[in-house]
Order: sequence, then C-alpha cells, then structure tokens
Amino acid sequence: MEVGLALTLCGIGVAFWIPAIILGIILKKRTQKCTADAQAKVVRINVHNSSDNGLQYHPVYEYYAAGEYYTSEGAYLSGRVPEVGETIWIKYNPDKPKQSYIPGYDNKVYKILTIVFGLIGAVPILVCIGIAIWV
Repeated sequence: MEVGLALTLCGIGVAFWIPAIILGIILKKRTQKCTADAQAKVVRINVHNSSDNGLQYHPVYEYYAAGEYYTSEGAYLSGRVPEVGETIWIKYNPDKPKQSYIPGYDNKVYKILTIVFGLIGAVPILVCIGIAIWV
C-alpha cells in the first residue's frame, strides 16, 4: 500500500474522531456537572429551518434555581414536542444554574453525533489497517 494513501485514510479517520471525542467530553462534563433536578415550564417553541428544508423545534423553558429564574433553549426535538405551558423536568448545574439541559433530549443529540462521527472515522482507519495487514 502506498504510504500517501495510508496517511490520507488515517487522517480522514482522525478528522472524524476528533469531533466525536470532543462531543463525548462535552456530554460527560454536562451530565457530571448538571446534577440538580428542577421543574421547568415551556414558554415557547423556537422553530428553525433545517438544511433539508424541514423544520426543527427547540423548546424554550423557564425554571427556578438558586433564587432566580432562568430561561434556556433545548436541543432539537424529533417526535413529541412539548406544548407551551407544559411542565418538564430538567437538570441544571448547582454551581452555575444557567447551565441546564433536558434529560433524554439534549443528551440524545450528543450521543448520536458522537456515535456517527466515531463510526465514520473508524471506517477509513479500519480499511487502512486491513490493507496494511493484507499486503
């Protein structure tokens, strides 16, 4: 196998693994730091256009923590979108109450992206290793 091809394949794999690792770290830190539970009220749904001309729905929720009210926007939701006025459970960081997420929704986005980038990065690296062993 040509050295240039091997380096290219490995480089492509690593280029996809870097965001997978970063997203995994963000997810882990978020779940480790956001340990307090709170009830939040959905105050509106922000609608964004997606790259495939579809719509993405992001719930904006308000919650009370550490003596103050906070407002935050959740990640894109597919499937069931909560209605305005609905009460949902969130997790927030007791040291920095502004940091919060919706368990089961916001985490899912990071998990899916971590897996997708990791798998896409693994393919060229495995091909490179397979060719090196085969030759």
